[in-house]
Amino acid sequence: MLTITTTIFGNSDMDHSARKERRMERKEARKEHRLVRKAEDRNLVSDLTRAQFRRDFPDVTKVKFERTKDFDQVSFMSNGKELMAYYDFESNLIGTTEHKSFGELPQGVQKRILDEYPDYTIQDVVLFDDNESNDADMVMYGTVFDDADNYFIELKKDNKAIVLKADMAGEVSYFTTMK
Repeated sequence: MLTITTTIFGNSDMDHSARKERRMERKEARKEHRLVRKAEDRNLVSDLTRAQFRRDFPDVTKVKFERTKDFDQVSFMSNGKELMAYYDFESNLIGTTEHKSFGELPQGVQKRILDEYPDYTIQDVVLFDDNESNDADMVMYGTVFDDADNYFIELKKDNKAIVLKADMAGEVSYFTTMK
C-alpha cells in the first residue's frame, strides 16, 4: 500500500508540474493575444500620438485613429465639423484638413477656376491648415507639397479627375491627376 501511495503522489507531482506548465503557456498565449489585439484595436497608432492629440484637441467627439504609411491620422468632430489631423511618427501635429464648399474659396480663386476649367464640375474642396511649428512636408493625393495652408479643389470632366491647389494669396495651380 505504501508503494501505491508513493506512486500516486509521484504521479500527482508530475501532473501538478505539467498542469502548472500548461497554465503558464496559456497565460503567456493570452498575454500575447491581448498585445496583438491591443495593437490591432489601436491600428498601431502610438500612445504618444494619442496623448498629443488629446492635448491638441481636448473637446472633440467621434475620434478615430489610423496609421498610414505616411502619418498617424485622426478623424474627429469639432463644433459640428468633420476634421482630420495628421501627426508625424514623432507624434507632432503636421496639420489638419477640413472639407469646404466651393463658395468658401476666395472670390479670385473661384473666378479663376470657373474661367479656366469651365467644362469641369467641382467634386470637393479640402482646406489643409498647416501647423507652422512643424516643418514636415505633407502628402495629399499621393503627392508631397511644402507645408503651407492650401485649398485643394477636385475637378472632374468625363473620366478625367484633377486636383488644383490654391494658396492663401489666391494663386491657383495644377496639383495632380486623380486615379
